[in-house]
Amino acid sequence: MRKNISNFIFIFFGILIVPFYVKSQAAEGAKDKQGINFRPITFEQALVAAKTEKKPVFLHGFAEWCHYCKYMLDSVYPNKEVGDFFNEHFVCIKMDMEKEGDKMNETLKAHSFPVLLFYDSTGEMIHRAAGRRYKYPFLELGKEALDPNRQMRTYKNKYENGTATPAQVQFYFRMEEVAGMDAQLQINEYMMKQPDSEFTNANNWRIMYDILKDPTMPIMKRFLANKKELAKAHTLDSVNNKLITIFNTYLMQYVQLLDTAGYEKSKQRILNMNGLDISEKIVAWAELNKHKMKSEWDVYKVNSKTFIEKYGEGDFRRINDVVSVYYDRWGGDKELMGFAEKWIRKSVSLADQYKGNHLLAAVYAMLGKKDMALNTANHAIELAMQESKDFSSTSQLITYIQKLP
Repeated sequence: MRKNISNFIFIFFGILIVPFYVKSQAAEGAKDKQGINFRPITFEQALVAAKTEKKPVFLHGFAEWCHYCKYMLDSVYPNKEVGDFFNEHFVCIKMDMEKEGDKMNETLKAHSFPVLLFYDSTGEMIHRAAGRRYKYPFLELGKEALDPNRQMRTYKNKYENGTATPAQVQFYFRMEEVAGMDAQLQINEYMMKQPDSEFTNANNWRIMYDILKDPTMPIMKRFLANKKELAKAHTLDSVNNKLITIFNTYLMQYVQLLDTAGYEKSKQRILNMNGLDISEKIVAWAELNKHKMKSEWDVYKVNSKTFIEKYGEGDFRRINDVVSVYYDRWGGDKELMGFAEKWIRKSVSLADQYKGNHLLAAVYAMLGKKDMALNTANHAIELAMQESKDFSSTSQLITYIQKLP
């Protein structure tokens, strides 16, 4: 009898518990699926589904080694708001661009991952981006892909049929670069066709200053030939900064590849380049960055002081970079901090900007100049707010300064 009662109790509570368990599992499953539903289908099958459902395809292109890809999969795509939007408006799939997507990538030439691709049901790309996106920028990217006025395809078509305005051309090139596409050949072709009367205008300058990256293109000769006109229109400081930046980036590629012969050959080519009146400064700056990349700190410490004393006058950007290294590596060296103070004050006098003032406050703090450090740090925060920059590091610095004797 007791056994029968026990069995009855077990069965009774089992009946109550099992539905609860099943319901809990279902809720958990729903929670797991609240983000983007990536369908386990091929690209061709996704196009068929897109045509049937009358919506475009979103393709998350990834590589196994890409930690930004994993971030998107773990932290953005599972979000309910993201899932609701993308599941409603797109057929979503994902693909390893180095495995099943390798043939597709021969055309895409994606090298920045994740590559975020949008296609219409015919297989024509309508929009593209690359790299990590947080929740709200990613949602905005999806809205761009649905809006014909903001799609990359629209700007591409206007550029190719010659109806794009100068501002639209600039924006199209910028979209390509942000999407991890190589726009350098297009930029060169476009800029070489510009009449002399238009070459130095604001839109063309933004293309050259912001997007042009390859100093071996023919456009660089035209840039140098028009240096005086560009300087009149956009300041000599910004023109020289562009030249230093583009050639430094070019030379550092050889350092990264451990191609000493290529580095030396390119360095000599720069020194002998016609019209490049700051070639020695460019090469000296590249040498400093080479020492930094190779962690040759003793050489860097000596040569950077020589560089600043010879070329720092009037160049707040290079001063800021060198002082930043000094502070990070040798903040306790009072003599070096004294040298840094002189030059970072010069930087701030040339350009009263956030970065220089933050560094000046940090140097003052290391030298024990508490009141000057605190005043300068507060001023840096004011500038950061004006420049829409993150000033959390300055807030931390203020906490440190306040504890000084």
